[in-house]
This record gives sequence, C-alpha cells and structure tokens, in this order.
Amino acid sequence: MKRFLRFFLGATAAACLCVSALAAASADLVRTFVYDGTLYTYVVLSGVTEPITKAEATVGGQVFPASDSLKTVRQAGSPVVEMLLVDCSNSMPDFASDVTAFAQTLAQASGENTRFLLATFGKEFTVLSEDLSGAELTDAAGSISYTATQTRLNTSLDQALDYFAALPRSGNELRSIIVLSDAVQYDPQGGVSQESLAARLEESDVLLHAVGFGSDTEALARLSGLVDASRGIHLEVGPDLTAGEAAEQLASYTGDLLVTGFQLGADSSDGGTQPVTVTFGSGSQLVCRGTSEVELPASDSSEAGADTSPDPALPPAEAADTPAPTASEPEEPSEPFQFSPTVVIVIGVAVIAAAVAAAALLRRKNAPAPASPQPSQPEESGSSGIYLRLEVLEGSLSSQATTFDLTGELILGRDSACDICFDCPSLSRRHARIFWTGSAVCVEDLGSQNGTFVNNTPVDAPQVLRSGAEIRAGDVAFRLKF
Repeated sequence: MKRFLRFFLGATAAACLCVSALAAASADLVRTFVYDGTLYTYVVLSGVTEPITKAEATVGGQVFPASDSLKTVRQAGSPVVEMLLVDCSNSMPDFASDVTAFAQTLAQASGENTRFLLATFGKEFTVLSEDLSGAELTDAAGSISYTATQTRLNTSLDQALDYFAALPRSGNELRSIIVLSDAVQYDPQGGVSQESLAARLEESDVLLHAVGFGSDTEALARLSGLVDASRGIHLEVGPDLTAGEAAEQLASYTGDLLVTGFQLGADSSDGGTQPVTVTFGSGSQLVCRGTSEVELPASDSSEAGADTSPDPALPPAEAADTPAPTASEPEEPSEPFQFSPTVVIVIGVAVIAAAVAAAALLRRKNAPAPASPQPSQPEESGSSGIYLRLEVLEGSLSSQATTFDLTGELILGRDSACDICFDCPSLSRRHARIFWTGSAVCVEDLGSQNGTFVNNTPVDAPQVLRSGAEIRAGDVAFRLKF
C-alpha cells in the first residue's frame, strides 16, 4: 500500500504540473533566428487538437507576444532558398538519372516563393548556378559531370554553410541544403570532423536534408547523423522510395512547416547565444512549449521592447516533440494570455484535497500511528528541497558537482553552463531538466535531438523519478539517489 501511496502522490505532482496543458501536444522548433529585430521560428506541431490562437517567446527573461499569426510556409508565402548539393564523384554515375528526376520533381512540388541554387562537391565545393527557376534547375542538374576522384563531403558541407553565412538574407527566408550523395567520403586531406560539423549544423540557421543513394549503410548512417543534428530529413532512394517520391516528401515537409515572428524591439541583450522558449496557447489554455537557442545581436539600448518578467500564469515548460498545424485565425496576440484564477484555485484545491484524503485513508489502513515520510520521496508539499547524489554510469562528466541540494531545477546538457554537464556530442546543449515540485523529483526532456529515457522508457512529458532510476540521454547514463 505504501508503494501505491507513493505512486498516487507522484501522479498527483505530475498532474499539477500539467493541469494547464493539453495532453500529448508537443512543439519542435526546427529553426529559430533573429533578423532585423524580429525573432522568427519555424516549428512542427503534433498532437494539437485545439486551434492555436496565441504564442509567446521568452528570451533572456523577457516575454514577447507573436507579431504574426501562425501559418504554414505555403500559407504565409515565406521565401525559401534551397541549395541542391550534388556529389559529383566517380562513384555517382549510376545515380545520375535519379539526381535529375529529384531536381525535376522538387521544382514542380515546391512553392512559387522557392529559389534554387545548384552546387557540386568532390575535391572542391563549387556553386554552379544561383537563383534558378524550376526548369533551369532540371537542365542544370542533368548536365553535371561525375568525374571527381575525391569526395570531401564534410569539408564541402562546411563550405556550403560558409557560403550561406555570406549570402544576404531576404527577410525570414528558410534556408536549406539538400545533399544528394552515396555518402562515401574519400578525403586525403583529413577534412572537417564529424563532431565539429554536427555541432555547427546544430547551431546554424541553415537546415540540412539528405537524399542517400547506394548500399553503404555505414556511410549513409554517418550522413544521417549530420542530418539529425540539423533536425532535417534523411531519405534513401531504393526499392521502396523513388527519387521523385523523395522530392515530394521534402517539398511537403518544407511547405507544411509553421512560421511566426516575435518583434524583439530595443531589447537590452548583450548579444551571444541565448535559450529561447516559445509557448503556444488556445484561448487561455496552454497547449505546448518548444525550446531552442538563438544568436542575438548586441544592442546599445537599455529600453526593453516587451514585458521583462515571465508570465506567472504560465506553468513550467512542457515536453517538446513535433506538432501539426490547426486551421484557425489567431486572436490578437498583444495581450499575454492568462489562466482564470478561479479555475487554477479550484483545480489546485481539488488535487491537494484528493491527495491528502487518499494519504490519510491509506495510513489509517496500514498503521496505528502516522507513518514517517520516506527520505527518497518526501511527502510534505511544503518541503524546501531534497538532497541528490549523482552516480555516473556512462559518459564523461565535465561539471564538478556530484551532490546537489535541489530546490528548483538542474539543467542537463553538454553546454558548460549546465548544472550537470557531460562532454558528449550526442547530448544537446540543453538536453533535459531535473526539478523539484515540492513533493517529488521529476525529469523533463527539453526537445533534445536524441531523447531522454528513464529505465529505457522515453520521457514524453514531465515524469516523476524514483531514487536510483537509470536516466539515459544520448550516450550518457547516470543515476540520481535521494
């Protein structure tokens, strides 16, 4: 019965965290960047059943309401720039017709606001044509010569990112590289490492997709790892997927991405990389949140362009994955959305009363005297914190602390600013958070690339931890004992 009591209290704590969120909804911020004083985000929503009517971005402790309604790329007519980066090495002639078919279908399936660039790589990265129409793209792709004797894949991708960094941006355009290759790399010069390129792709405002050919599964897996770091799409042409079908899938993915903007105004940022959280709501109801990082320009202004304190009505960040658009005209976003105080009080009182009643009933049934709270699962909702001890199972811990007095939250990631930092490229910069609710220790994934698992079960929502449970994130694993 004590096990049932702990389970009930843990479930109650999780319910308190999620009373304002619609079940199973999630948000994946695929690309987030700042241009001309506006924060733009391209997002995938999944599990959303209610119309999204409001959105807010929190950057550096400041809250900014959406200045644009949430629309798909096609609905918004947002500009898209796509570079086809074709492997022209002498291992690719068998796939020349597939490359041409892909280019033709992509040009036909993409929106009218899409601009194409064509580049090749072998020993050198070369931009063949800029600002191509669909017909021009097909002709240019069909005339590629596959004779290169070296394949400097990673180096060429790094140079492609350099090219985009120097390319003047047109508003909120979505930038993508679509690499077409058998992924077999031959680079006598060594080239750019997989780890450093993956880190750059994760931070870049350019999205990487890949279409793989051939049967070298190990090479294709390395290419897929780079795509995963960029949150792009990796497809492999073969018996189950034609080049034309791959092009249609990529065009559909791009056109269905949701886009919105947040005017930052004269924010007081000193520049640099900052965490960003975007909250999506339906009326007064929180639906989901997504987290990312954004490179902010430095500002000399001391005036903030928006409310500088987070909205107290919004609960802690919810789990983030991938949502789908809902067709509804958003309400005016100028007023930050609030939860009804009456509803919050009623729900809170009801949940606490149920927990107290159940605890009292079970204690009466199991013991003549009140049971002492278990040290591993404090049951006093007013407790100020809990002592944790970290036990590393796999991975290299970069941070020094292995014991914590948890009163708020601990951030897990590879960023040196994280409370629990591992030197591991499979870990996102801000991967997950471990937090104290006042009655339980919980873990929540922060929209990481490789996910967070507790005892091999994926964390899709805030989850109550038991002392000694195995937490796995990317290639690291550890236990927290309390």
